[in-house]
Amino acid sequence: MTEPVCIDCPPGPGPAMRVAGMSVLERLVREAIRAGAPRVIVRGDIRELPALPVLTAPIDLLAPDAPVPAGAKVTPGDTVLGIQVSDEASRERAESAMMQSCRRPYDGPGDRYVIRPVSLRISRALTRLPVSPNQVTLVSICFGIAACVMALRPGRLAMALAGALIIVQVILDSCDGELARVRHMGSKLGMWLDNLSDDLIDNGFVLAVGFGVGGPWRWVALAAVIGKGFCALVTYHGAAKVGAPGDVMAFRWWFESKVTMAEVSTLFAQKTDALTIVRAIGRRDVYVLIYGVACAAQVPWVTVGLGAVLGGVYFALAGAHILLSKGAAR
Repeated sequence: MTEPVCIDCPPGPGPAMRVAGMSVLERLVREAIRAGAPRVIVRGDIRELPALPVLTAPIDLLAPDAPVPAGAKVTPGDTVLGIQVSDEASRERAESAMMQSCRRPYDGPGDRYVIRPVSLRISRALTRLPVSPNQVTLVSICFGIAACVMALRPGRLAMALAGALIIVQVILDSCDGELARVRHMGSKLGMWLDNLSDDLIDNGFVLAVGFGVGGPWRWVALAAVIGKGFCALVTYHGAAKVGAPGDVMAFRWWFESKVTMAEVSTLFAQKTDALTIVRAIGRRDVYVLIYGVACAAQVPWVTVGLGAVLGGVYFALAGAHILLSKGAAR
């Protein structure tokens, strides 16, 4: 976007009403800046407009009857996602639409049918509190650590609690991203914290369950962690090479040379054939739910076994990626 944006605020409460923890006007200003607007103009009665924080682009205020600057793109100052906000009912509709916009085309079946229906409700409640996405991530990490600790303790109740805690962790893992999107609070630190904690908790939980079950399952769990950990290193290194350190969705496998992981995931999420179902098991939104349900159902060996299968597949993929990528570069 190269042209300035003029946010035209009509009389009434709409621009000042809060949707998902932010006034309509502030949300529109932030969205214009994020879209690349070099200048944002707010036209309206300053007595009715909400206060705006200091942002990264200049913001000019115009009287309601002032002419719109030539070349400026005009945006209504009381409308969010096509919904005009003027009262509590319309605010509720806009907020609901805002939360649903957090769904992604590459959401897997676990996200689509289990996690999002719960996480979006939690995230909507969190928008009313002074909570940051990184704080939600830290709470999520605490649940993940607690799940690992419980998996190491003897007894059926401890293993069931471990399963419940890891399911809570994967739900909260969606909440931090949802909160970051609706409140425009995404950051590099948050991305690193989110991705690294997921990898560490996934591997730590499989290892803890393996040692909790005991016997040969300890070695199976250790092999699973080595395989998946090696793949994580390859993924982070590959993302850094394309200029997106920490952004695992920017990584490309050797057979995905023209598209990102996010684009491939979107394609597979729209299919329902057998291969797509098998691939879905390799997604965190699916396999962590299976881990949790298996532990809660007192069959923790399923968690370790699935972890080992995934570790082996990911290890083979990472090894093939290194060999074939080097071959293609010659």
